[in-house]
Amino acid sequence: VRRLFENENYSIIPNILLMENCGIGAAFCRSIGRGICNAFERNQIQSSDNTDGCLYEGRPSILRIGGNPAIGDAGAVALAAAFRMAASDDNNGDNGVIMEELDLSSCNIGDVGAEAISLALACNPSSLKRLDLSNNKITDVGAIALGRALIESRERTSSFALDQIILDNNALIGDDGAAALAKAVSAGAVRSVHLRSCSIRAEGAAEFGKALIEIVKHSKTRQFQSAQIEIDMSGNHFGISKPKKKKGAAYSASLLRDKASSNIKFIGKSLQSRIKGGFGMGLTTAESDDDEEEMGNVMGEILSDDEDVEEFDSDRLKAIARCGARLFSSEIINGASDSSVQAKQTNDDARLQIMVGMRQCCLDDGAADALAAAKVGARKSGTILSIDIAMNAGVDDATKAALKGGEEKELLSSIAERHSNEMKRILEAQERREAAAEVAAARVHDRFLEDDLFDDFDYDYDEY
Repeated sequence: VRRLFENENYSIIPNILLMENCGIGAAFCRSIGRGICNAFERNQIQSSDNTDGCLYEGRPSILRIGGNPAIGDAGAVALAAAFRMAASDDNNGDNGVIMEELDLSSCNIGDVGAEAISLALACNPSSLKRLDLSNNKITDVGAIALGRALIESRERTSSFALDQIILDNNALIGDDGAAALAKAVSAGAVRSVHLRSCSIRAEGAAEFGKALIEIVKHSKTRQFQSAQIEIDMSGNHFGISKPKKKKGAAYSASLLRDKASSNIKFIGKSLQSRIKGGFGMGLTTAESDDDEEEMGNVMGEILSDDEDVEEFDSDRLKAIARCGARLFSSEIINGASDSSVQAKQTNDDARLQIMVGMRQCCLDDGAADALAAAKVGARKSGTILSIDIAMNAGVDDATKAALKGGEEKELLSSIAERHSNEMKRILEAQERREAAAEVAAARVHDRFLEDDLFDDFDYDYDEY
């Protein structure tokens, strides 16, 4: 294998070397590493007139050795060391591509191996185009190291430090790792990031929304003109879709009071904090379960006539706040409304294209509406946003097609308007809920004062 990578007889060397599921281990990777280093030394001597920064000749440019768990961290470290040693002494960031594609999927690689590869990428920018580390044991620690290394590499090269990184099915990569990789995307360090079936939730999805807006802001730069950015978060369950339970009749006033009482702990704490913080006078608060129950009953009486309570109860508002698709969309909608983003329109033949994968993410109609609003907002800023939400049973097929294709402008506008109206209703319901909480707190507070007042004047007149 080493001779294959350092052989001077170029005619017998394949461009693609496939050794997947072959039982190879770290020793194989060390042989490849020695071949890479020897080839680099030979090229340094023989290619003094070669300034194109192209792939080193004399060895495979695509190496796929996935499905070999014996490789582990030791094998990843060996390959990473070879990439680092192949860095030019001038350290100008244009050392040439060492390998077009490196596939280390299902190789039992953990954070140690990921951090070693991160160091190699930071030391030798643009040395690799596509890196596949899917189905390994990488956690947030390794993902953060990769994200930071890509940003460092971007500072030393004129284009993307890495074309594509695949980290699918690393179940321990969560929001922190996603945030680090999102920063790499926003910095223009990587064009395509795959994080399918990891553990990304709402915060991680929102970070990618922020990253895409940063890219839109710089879409007129040479790097992003006509560029295609890809973010795939499919298989991460950051939606809130649940099977719908049909109920025969709408909520009655008594049932609303029962719902308020069932949420007594939440309401009681909320009202106590309002009394302490809002009035700020150290007045009496609810100290017993009976007092909290009285607060809840007052709250239920105030809200019983509000027709929007059923639609926007506290549980649903909490669920919406945990929806990754909604937070992702919110970042894009808010960012696209910025005048600095609106001013950076591009021609149709040089528009930035962004593709987002959210397949099988437990999305509901409300999440799809939010994504439609994000798509419309992105279009206003001169960006083509395509969102794939297949395999989400809570969304109808027409909406899925509109989000992915982009030709159904009228349908998208209608869906986006529906989302806007829903957000307005939610804000109004929240305002009414806060107002009701203030009124309930004031009423309960007055009752407590009256009780304290009567207690103070509870004299035993028989003594006189």
